[in-house]
Amino acid sequence: MNTKNRLPKFLRRLFGLLEVLTPILGGILCFMILALPQNGSRYSDLGLEVGEVGLMPESGALGVSAADSKAGTVSINNLHGTVSVKNPDDSALALTRWHMLPLILGYLGFITVLFDLLRRLFRNVESGQTFTARSAQLVQVIGIAIIVFTCLSAVATTWYNHAIKTFLEQHSNPQGFEIQGTKMVFTLPYSNFITVNAKHFGFYFSWEGILTGLLVLSLAEVFRQGLALKDENQLTI
Repeated sequence: MNTKNRLPKFLRRLFGLLEVLTPILGGILCFMILALPQNGSRYSDLGLEVGEVGLMPESGALGVSAADSKAGTVSINNLHGTVSVKNPDDSALALTRWHMLPLILGYLGFITVLFDLLRRLFRNVESGQTFTARSAQLVQVIGIAIIVFTCLSAVATTWYNHAIKTFLEQHSNPQGFEIQGTKMVFTLPYSNFITVNAKHFGFYFSWEGILTGLLVLSLAEVFRQGLALKDENQLTI
């Protein structure tokens, strides 16, 4: 009776398949972006979703009238939503090509490398070489790659969101954007804010990615300790 676990073999094949499909699908997506028409106004049915943006009251908060007086005071301090452009002009198309495209390529590159590392790791596990120096090194590289990518993607995402924010500021009403008589300012979505002289400066950062990378590095240390114990037992025998 064959009791060998087939999961490592399945995961190796899965990550191998994803390693091949990711650049192919990414290449198709990049081609579609580069193939956008030079002048979007010629196409009445052309629409682009360029990303997300945040909205904050310039001062105070946006009040919401409550039907029940006992509900207390309801206010909104921050909003976010998707930015869609209908019949995009040259600046919107340039935003998509030269700001969104590098971001996509960066994500695709990291995901492809990650799938390759996971495929090689489970190839070792499948062959029974779990506690080896090579496997421990692969787990360590995966942890470091996640942390490095998290930091680089934070910079890239902040840069891209600032580009969207600048684009909206250039195309908005000179008198400003108002909701219920409250003047709103564009900000970065899901970001941390620094306020200087009533002006909001935002930056994006994901602590989840850092914690995930540290967790994987911890597992790499467990692998290393397991390898050391294995070597000690072999020497004892």
